[in-house]
Amino acid sequence: MKTTEEDAKQDQFGPTDRSRRRLLGTSAALLGGSLTGAISGRSATAQESSAAGPALPSFDARRCTDQLSARVGPEQERFGAWNDALRASAAGRESAFVDLDAVDHNLRLVGAKLGSNIGLRLCAKSLPSVQLLEYMMVAACTNRIMAFSEGMVRDLLLRFGSDVDILLGRPATVDALARTFATLDGLADGPNPTGTVRWLVDSPQRMHQFAEFAAKRRERINVSLEIDVGLHRGGARNAEQLLAMLAIIDASGLIRFSGFMGYEGHVPFVPLDRSTPAAEFAAVQRRYAEFLRVGREAYPALFDEPLVYNSGGSRTYHYYTDDLDSPVNEVALGSAFFYPSNFHNLPDTELRTATFFATPVLKRLDPAETYPDADMLPALAAEDSDFQVWYTMVAGGSPGEQHFPQGLVNSPTSSGDPSRIVNMLPNQGRWLGAREMPLEEGDFIFYQPWEADAVRWLAYLDVFRGGQLVAQWPTFQPGIRLV
Repeated sequence: MKTTEEDAKQDQFGPTDRSRRRLLGTSAALLGGSLTGAISGRSATAQESSAAGPALPSFDARRCTDQLSARVGPEQERFGAWNDALRASAAGRESAFVDLDAVDHNLRLVGAKLGSNIGLRLCAKSLPSVQLLEYMMVAACTNRIMAFSEGMVRDLLLRFGSDVDILLGRPATVDALARTFATLDGLADGPNPTGTVRWLVDSPQRMHQFAEFAAKRRERINVSLEIDVGLHRGGARNAEQLLAMLAIIDASGLIRFSGFMGYEGHVPFVPLDRSTPAAEFAAVQRRYAEFLRVGREAYPALFDEPLVYNSGGSRTYHYYTDDLDSPVNEVALGSAFFYPSNFHNLPDTELRTATFFATPVLKRLDPAETYPDADMLPALAAEDSDFQVWYTMVAGGSPGEQHFPQGLVNSPTSSGDPSRIVNMLPNQGRWLGAREMPLEEGDFIFYQPWEADAVRWLAYLDVFRGGQLVAQWPTFQPGIRLV
């Protein structure tokens, strides 16, 4: 419900106008503002750019993915444009990149499938860049992020403060909670936003630790409870464990209960001799509803306020339609928006891959020869042209499959024979190909990541729009600097 003066002013415009104006503002701020730094090889840090971004949508904003539109061209056309752009602006270096046209396309498809009463939460581990998440939050009209490490939480809070709604996708230790509070104590403008995070707690023991920390700090902390709805990866397994955690919350006075997280990532992989994915998904909903019934009956006051009941993922979001009767009111996903190769079996076949690795050809060696038998490859090439030319790359060993150009083949020396040289290391690699292949020194070889998380392999994410390299955004990097 709109209550602020600013919201009242916005009501002069229709939802379509508001969303388009917001998206245009985001594009100008995120793309135009990043372009100079990207081409020069420097990108602003989260702290440096924190004041530049647009305001995030509110928690209860209506999803606006239906207003997105983007043309995603045929594969040959896309790779040709990307190769030209990388040669012009990123010559001689490897790249992990995202195509915003494909991201918009996928956001629209996913948003059309999700029920109108289901909130959309973006998974930071699969979309691992603060500025990418900022773009997508504004594009989809959501401020909900699922984070998976204290580093992600800290970077998001430094960028957005309490404007972002963060739910942990896995439990955090009380030590991580303490470090995050300590970092933001000195940097936050106003109240420390760490207390607004929905910290995930999975056991009574951890809940006691959180309650003790809140009492010592004398500050309220949000927690969501992990419930086991069938995956058996952690969280409350039964009513007894759930009620034990709720009892600690009820007695604390400083722990604010914010809902449940019950991940059902096992659903697509249920053994068919036991059940079916659809039947297991229905069972998950019954388990989820039973946890909710038990908690509400025992501690009705804790359930009076609007709460988040999170579940779902890229492999199950298509179940959460308007026709579903479920206690779940939000779904978290990320990989469907990037559509890496391990997710190409999703039911929605119109999704387009939005992220790739690319590495330039450093040397083109014709004819291909190899130690210790210089005649081996020429002899093979006499019968098969795929062995005619060596293409040596600036980088190699990317966590994905070589995708473009088609026709490159592995070296026969990669057979594991210790008398042969194997060369496909992360900082170097090579392929074989035919002499007529249109691949020259400086051209790029493209890989499709197995998983969306893999783009964290590089510190920066190149950003494409309309086939042009328009920005460079830093990715989340592992490692925590001690306070």
